[in-house]
Amino acid sequence: MSGVDFTPRVMERCPVSGGRFELVEWHWPDMVSFERTETQLMLEMSLPPMAADASAYFPDFDPDRRCFMGALFVRHPGIALGGRSEGGQIRVMRCVLDDENTAAIIGQGEPALSFLQGLLNIRNDALRSLMRLAHRELVNPLDRSQEGMEALFALIRIELRRVFHQNAGAETASRLAPWQFRRVRERIESGTAMPGIPELAELCGISPRHLHRQFIALTGKTVSAYIDAYRIEEAKLKLAQPDVPMKQVAQQAGFSHANSFARAFRRATGLSPREYRQRTATIMPESEKDQDA
Repeated sequence: MSGVDFTPRVMERCPVSGGRFELVEWHWPDMVSFERTETQLMLEMSLPPMAADASAYFPDFDPDRRCFMGALFVRHPGIALGGRSEGGQIRVMRCVLDDENTAAIIGQGEPALSFLQGLLNIRNDALRSLMRLAHRELVNPLDRSQEGMEALFALIRIELRRVFHQNAGAETASRLAPWQFRRVRERIESGTAMPGIPELAELCGISPRHLHRQFIALTGKTVSAYIDAYRIEEAKLKLAQPDVPMKQVAQQAGFSHANSFARAFRRATGLSPREYRQRTATIMPESEKDQDA
């Protein structure tokens, strides 16, 4: 729905060292669609009965893959989040971390789509309990304890760091399954035109970004570098056959022009295709030379 103001009304706010706590509220007339990118790391908890079911997606990763957005969730900074939610009165308890704490928690590198989706429905009893305690203290009208809010913020920061670091360890071990790599290899070696990344990702049942990360984790190369290496190896086999014209070698290796083939071959081997053919002919065993003759 257009024309909706997504700026919440801040009902309560408590600055702490390294961030702040907020109790915010929206009033939306009916079902709304949204797309936002936050600049800071946020842990949010919807408060019943003023909560709404929502589905969400990450437009820069896979806009067609939606997931459930639960009552406890994290907004990852710098990554666009889109979704659809019921309207009405919605109230959220929010813990916002400053830039320094955000950087310390999320680290470097781009998170996987599966992890981002998991952040939208966090099942962590410690974080849930801490946010409930922070909410109780924040709305205390008589003697809110700043010391207590500082302590709760510190514990939330520690627990969030664990969530992100556990993901980092899981991502390190995340590689293509054997059947996925086999499909990629068979498609590349099929003898037809070289595939694009989207086609290979579809064969594996994952997004192109996920394929990129998992392929590097398995092989140490990007998909493009793997394809290029395969094309060069195929060209070497053809060049070892002196009766195959150079132009045909380039075409069969997937190059549309002999010049682009020559440049790629020299980058990979340090030799031009002609030099490689001559060197291969020089070291060919005598028995094979006799057969060729």
